[in-house]
Amino acid sequence: MNFDSKIIDNFLSDTEIDTIESMVMAVKANEVSDPAPGGETVKSGDYYVFDYYDPNFSKVVEILAPKFQEAVGQDLFFEQIHIFDCVDPYRVHSDVASGWKKSTEPTVPAWTLIIPLDTYDSHTIVFKEGSVIKEPQEYTKEVPPYANPTIDAATRERYFSHIPGNVFDWLTIEDIFKWKKGSMFAAARFKFHTSDNFLANGIPGKRALIAWTRVPE
Repeated sequence: MNFDSKIIDNFLSDTEIDTIESMVMAVKANEVSDPAPGGETVKSGDYYVFDYYDPNFSKVVEILAPKFQEAVGQDLFFEQIHIFDCVDPYRVHSDVASGWKKSTEPTVPAWTLIIPLDTYDSHTIVFKEGSVIKEPQEYTKEVPPYANPTIDAATRERYFSHIPGNVFDWLTIEDIFKWKKGSMFAAARFKFHTSDNFLANGIPGKRALIAWTRVPE
């Protein structure tokens, strides 16, 4: 199956965002941490995870379901959906292995969906390469780097100053998504992607609705 990347502006209105935030941010936060390049563990942010199939969130689903259907044209199964209140920029990873809810029907990983809940001087960068393994280390062991890397030093400095540079010798940028309130970005969960270093832009944190989806086989 082909899961093309897409950007949809004005996917959610300010009123719809307010409704979703007021309901989802009321659930208990799950703090998430990840290893930093120096080896230490740092807090990435808080996940406010909710069950898309819980009737308590029917008002949220009434907003989202028709919009998702129109955007992708397929019935989606939500392996996980949450608000991510991010305080440390993610590094290169894929999302195939992420999520907790199991479907009763055979499904395959589809899109990661990102809907910023405000406008930030920040971006998500998606690469053409990907893996079923979350971290890129196994990929870089099995696949040779490009003889002529496609990501130049200026781009690495602009977006990726929080990430050791050699991994980009294996990667090619497919798309750069600016975090604009209410817009939606969809990309295949298989593809590697990363945040830019929004802390270097003076942004202390950012918040988005994130979903990891599947579709029927």
